[in-house]
Amino acid sequence: MLIWDLLRQGVRKTTAKSIVLKMPRPIISFTFDDFPRSAILNGANILERHGARGTFYGAGSYCDQTVEGVVQYSAKDLPQLARSGHEIGCHTFNHRRVSTLSKDALFAEIELNRTFFARHLPALKMKTFAYPFGDQSLSATLRLQRIFDACRSTESGLNFGRIDLGRLRANRLYNSVIDIRRIGRLIQEAEASSAWLIFYTHDVDPTPTRFGCTPRLFEEAVKMAASSGARLLPVGEAINEPATAPMS
Repeated sequence: MLIWDLLRQGVRKTTAKSIVLKMPRPIISFTFDDFPRSAILNGANILERHGARGTFYGAGSYCDQTVEGVVQYSAKDLPQLARSGHEIGCHTFNHRRVSTLSKDALFAEIELNRTFFARHLPALKMKTFAYPFGDQSLSATLRLQRIFDACRSTESGLNFGRIDLGRLRANRLYNSVIDIRRIGRLIQEAEASSAWLIFYTHDVDPTPTRFGCTPRLFEEAVKMAASSGARLLPVGEAINEPATAPMS
């Protein structure tokens, strides 16, 4: 390992926003990035049928737009999504990579996004953030973890033991990269270590993009999660569970 890598890891250890998870039962969270309208019409409805709720990370500039051929959420969708108990989390307003933004530009993106969603949902408090494109930088993470209770990355794996709330691990729920067997193994691993398992996807469509999944795969994943005995919680609720302890 390079000396710079060791130094960088040392900086992360001293600046990480950490908690220790000590849970009798695992937690599983389902999250959606951007979020395409199919994530609401199919993903949210599937979760609700199984008594669960998800986290939807929105970029305000995508509202009522079609991006790369995919219809995104509508402003009219937001009140019902919130009333149904789903969490609406934060992206950057223009879906910009955080590593490309200065301190002022990053804060401006966050403020634009908060202002946009507040126009439609005045009571909304965006508690968690997800990195657009999974792109991160140490400086952006340090700034974002001061603003939000937690930031979700795209680094795969489970969250257990001492976890970094500025870089929560998550796993792709894409038809192009995962199948039912792999989903089942992840859930079993979460059960074995009483871990917090986070999934993320984009569209939930019968003909998904390479960044999405079919309703069939999504429903199978939710059914397996629900039958495992894990608690199915949005990210913002999971981090406020009493079975966590802050680290100094």
